Amino acid sequence: MRGKRVKEICKYAEKVIDDMNEGMVIVQAGGNGLLENGREATVNAIMKVVERKQKKNVRVAVTSLLRRPACNEEYEWLRKEVNRDLHEKILAMKAESIRKCEVGSSFLDMDDLIQAGCFLENGVHLSQEGETKLSQRFICWIRVTHLLMEGRMD
Repeated sequence: MRGKRVKEICKYAEKVIDDMNEGMVIVQAGGNGLLENGREATVNAIMKVVERKQKKNVRVAVTSLLRRPACNEEYEWLRKEVNRDLHEKILAMKAESIRKCEVGSSFLDMDDLIQAGCFLENGVHLSQEGETKLSQRFICWIRVTHLLMEGRMD
């Protein structure tokens, strides 16, 4: 869904979750519209997706909003604040899920993985190297989550 805004990606993810009874969903919202929407609206839109999976056997992972070398300091500050808020909220939900022995959600922080050299010349979209690294992180999460869902990891 390259080029879509956070709200459009979240709306699509909600529909996907509504159509599922069990499974896994990774929400990797980009930064399009971040400055226009602001911190609270962005966090709320993404958390609405995470909360949508409740009462279903669906595991949701939300990736951090990726840095954009081509963007200004305001974008970078806001991106970090949104990621911090999402991480805190999802961690709190995960703790509650563990206490209730329910299906939880995850936050996948990509800041350590996706560095400036992982972008195309436009400084916004990932290069092949960046896409490979992102995909490998997703595959690791899927494998571990699959094992947890099958009850092979305790």
